Amino acid sequence: MTEAGAESKLKVIGRGSCVMKDFVQKRKLSFMGHKDGLQSMASVVFTALFCILCGIVLFVWPDMSARIVCMVLGAILVLMGVIYLVSFFSTPPGTFMKQIHLALTIVFVVIGVWILLKPDFVISLIPVIMGIILILHGLYDLQQAVYLGRAKYSFWWLALVFAGLTIALGGVLLWNPFEAMSVAIKVIGIFLVFDGLSDLWIFSMARRITRQIREAVAESMEESLRSEEDIID
Repeated sequence: MTEAGAESKLKVIGRGSCVMKDFVQKRKLSFMGHKDGLQSMASVVFTALFCILCGIVLFVWPDMSARIVCMVLGAILVLMGVIYLVSFFSTPPGTFMKQIHLALTIVFVVIGVWILLKPDFVISLIPVIMGIILILHGLYDLQQAVYLGRAKYSFWWLALVFAGLTIALGGVLLWNPFEAMSVAIKVIGIFLVFDGLSDLWIFSMARRITRQIREAVAESMEESLRSEEDIID
């Protein structure tokens, strides 16, 4: 092969390599916000399990005093705020999930501290507060459902249904049609269990899709490198 031919061949290979790098970079950027959010797996799973546990406790013992419920609820919210604060610092800057974690941290900590300082005033607002929490969780689940839809996951619509139900349940608590506080607490327990279970399912599906995307990108890069090596040989 002449020197000019070899140089031309290397230029073609270089252009092909650049095209593949651009393709891989675009694929990574398309899902980067979601991947960064899913890196905080421990906080998401812990929060979901905590909701399930609290829901079971409230359902089994609905007649506990409202003051105790307020104090426990305030402590839970502060703890959840701390968890999301840790996720905020562990998420790379400039991502959508970092903004979500910061917003959740502020909301949960402010409401939690307020409940701990003013339990008597908050007793009548327990359903409203839990309604707000469920709506926030539903919006987070809605964002994950959109991610699953963009990733062409076949059951993305089920995640969308779960997110919609969570938001609707939060709306029911805001409306608060329950006359007896014990009934309201029992219903809150059921809603919390549903919220925790749906969060676990949606998160597991989103994590699976993210893993498949990473494997596909890695496989594309390996195939590109093998093709370039064959051309050079």
